[in-house]
Amino acid sequence: MAQYMGFAIYGLIMRTAFGVFDILWGIVREIVNGVYQVVIGIIVAILSAIAFFGFILWLFI
Repeated sequence: MAQYMGFAIYGLIMRTAFGVFDILWGIVREIVNGVYQVVIGIIVAILSAIAFFGFILWLFI
């Protein structure tokens, strides 16, 4: 009987630990994904500005 209670308590502790780890992993993943999207957005904005000014200079030449 004590063995089954031990297994039940161990299972509860492990499920709780994995649940907390899953929540933390989700937060980290969202932060990394947000940073990645910001970096890609900045790169696209810089390339768009370069293309725009290059086009304007091409019109004047």
